[in-house]
Amino acid sequence: MIVEIIAVGTELLLGEIINTNAAAIGTKLAEDGFDVHHQVTVGDNLDRIVETIGTACSRADAVVITGGIGPTQDDLTRDAICALLDVKIERDEDHAEVIRKRLATRGVIADTALRMADYPATTEPLPNSKGIALGIAARHGSARIFAVPGVPTEMHAMIDDEVRPRLRAASGEPAVLASRLLHTWGFGESQIAEMLHDLYASTNPSIAFLINGPEVRIRISAKAATRDLAEPMIRSIEDDIRGRLGSAIFATDSETVDSIVFDELSNRGWTLATVEASTAGLLTARLANAPGFIGGSVVSATRVDDVEARATMLAAGNFTTDSDADVVVAVSESLTDDADDRVAGQRVGIVVRTPEKTTVRTISILGDTEQVRQFAVPGALHVLRQALLGG
Repeated sequence: MIVEIIAVGTELLLGEIINTNAAAIGTKLAEDGFDVHHQVTVGDNLDRIVETIGTACSRADAVVITGGIGPTQDDLTRDAICALLDVKIERDEDHAEVIRKRLATRGVIADTALRMADYPATTEPLPNSKGIALGIAARHGSARIFAVPGVPTEMHAMIDDEVRPRLRAASGEPAVLASRLLHTWGFGESQIAEMLHDLYASTNPSIAFLINGPEVRIRISAKAATRDLAEPMIRSIEDDIRGRLGSAIFATDSETVDSIVFDELSNRGWTLATVEASTAGLLTARLANAPGFIGGSVVSATRVDDVEARATMLAAGNFTTDSDADVVVAVSESLTDDADDRVAGQRVGIVVRTPEKTTVRTISILGDTEQVRQFAVPGALHVLRQALLGG
């Protein structure tokens, strides 16, 4: 089943409010195995809303509209559905009385609030367990239309309680979309794409590449009748990817480099300190909540030709106020490789000293000073992860 999402509200187009509803609805629909080919945002204009809903109904099996069913004059979703279906507005008098009583407890009764008891004739009003604006379930041709509130708490409740069950029933055989996320570090996006180019042609299961700073995440998705049937499909392609990328894959699903480092420090009972010359305290802030963290220092940069040697010198000192830490992570200043800032690569030395060994690495980063800072921090975390795990 193909479902289209429409978000109504001029404030969304102007960027005054971030359109988190569409993302949340898309996630819920994907979990149920529905295909979302389009997400559309339309402003508070009756003709454009009517046109948008009509277009969506012509190319989707179902349309979910969020927003525009409140009490104000610019809430036009009800009117747009009426215009599309060529019907009039009706009022649920029982629900209107509920609204009157609710407002009376606040000492204010506004007639405009009763609009939230209105719905297009021939359609089904949907109850709202978290608010008072009725939702709408309708049909236009072969397409189903669902209108839900734009208030996130009300939207989530109505999608889960009213819309998803109806979509599942309409779709026939139940289906799920199961996913696995593989986190990699060490290869760029283009390198990953080249190494996995033949797998990208697969449609079920499918793979997609997501960028998270210097990390590349690979999402594997499989659609099947049940999660138990989707799991072997995912595992097959996951095993292939792991065989090609090896230790570049460092985490799965909700794991992060931070959580791995934190768990390992906790398991070993080691204390931790940082010293930074090029990252302006960003590494210390990232590790401040780590088990055993006892302090960090930001030192002024001293330009040297050997960034690894400089980082080693930094790690060799005592940078905590009370005592030496078991583990010290040091990040040197950066050294520019090229005088042309547009193509300059900057080298940063990273040293991790543990009770067992000292690990020394140089990483190269393209970009300006701020980019170097932002990418050197996860680089240091990954060197720390490898040192703690013996990699």
